[in-house]
Amino acid sequence: MSLPNEKRIGSKDTKDKILENLLSDDLSALELAEILEINESAVRRHLKTLESKNLVDSYFEKASKGRPKKYFTLTVEGKKLFPDQFELLLKLMIKNVNEGFDRKISSELADRMVKDLVGLFPEMDEEVSLDNKVEKVIEGSDELGFYCDYEFTEDLYRLRFRNCAFGNLPEEEARWLCRIHKRVLKELLGEENIQQEKSMHDGDNICIQKIGG
Repeated sequence: MSLPNEKRIGSKDTKDKILENLLSDDLSALELAEILEINESAVRRHLKTLESKNLVDSYFEKASKGRPKKYFTLTVEGKKLFPDQFELLLKLMIKNVNEGFDRKISSELADRMVKDLVGLFPEMDEEVSLDNKVEKVIEGSDELGFYCDYEFTEDLYRLRFRNCAFGNLPEEEARWLCRIHKRVLKELLGEENIQQEKSMHDGDNICIQKIGG
């Protein structure tokens, strides 16, 4: 396992096995050495590396007799190395919203999502220029992971989103979120005339929303 850049557990080298055993219990170096059937000094070397990468933390606990024992525990970053199904859960939720609920409920959910997403952006004064609003949208979009910039030509703003922060979703679910994203932009910019010029879901390598015109 390449740590900490790759999110994967499964190659089963010694560091993988240490992390895997720390999932269920905090353990001492000696306990890990006994479980893995290797030398304790080797375990300590691996633990030192994992601590330096902020994947493992340690603490001392008083023993019934003798010196306090040092235990090792997974950090939040360490737990992130293990598989999660958040994206699958999101796909299933959107699929069930679209298929399992009536239009009124789906519409109300979309309205709430628009409101919540708008709240993640910097506050905007309705009186400021569109140029200032666009700058705020760019700032908020970058914080959400869209890697956004814009260009202004022929009295048009083109907002370019180089990453889809909503994840790799099936086409139908992705387009549902795209529609919500477009509504968020309309709400933030106070502009009704917003057109999708390019879309990653149509095979483009970038999403472009054309504002004005």
